[in-house]
Amino acid sequence: MARAQVFISYSGHDAFEANLLQYAIETMLAAEGVTAWAYQRDQARSEKDIAAALKQNVRESIATIFLVSPATLEGGAAQWMELAYADAFEVKTFILLHHLEYRELRAREHGVPPLLIASQCNAALEWKNIVGDIRSLVRGVHHP
Repeated sequence: MARAQVFISYSGHDAFEANLLQYAIETMLAAEGVTAWAYQRDQARSEKDIAAALKQNVRESIATIFLVSPATLEGGAAQWMELAYADAFEVKTFILLHHLEYRELRAREHGVPPLLIASQCNAALEWKNIVGDIRSLVRGVHHP
């Protein structure tokens, strides 16, 4: 079975939650051959150009999951680039708000990309709802 990759973007502050999400996605979508790529586990430590590696992994993914938290809003430049890559490569994007509400995003005058505001945002507690969407996406990619 061909492997399908899902890219998980998160703030380093949220690494624990991202690791749990990565495990859950891979476990629940194992039958579809899905792997979930996340920086902490999967980035090669010898990689010299991390930005290029992140860009390549977004490009190779069938979907991206963005775990957006207050830590992202305080210093999320890397995550914003990953969001821009996903948009540029037309990779299906799922946004999960972690310890953050949509109204808080809208209330910020600076630091939140318009692409995020214009996107469908879901509470992180509802992460299971996107599993079915990813499953359908994988089946559509591998079984036209």
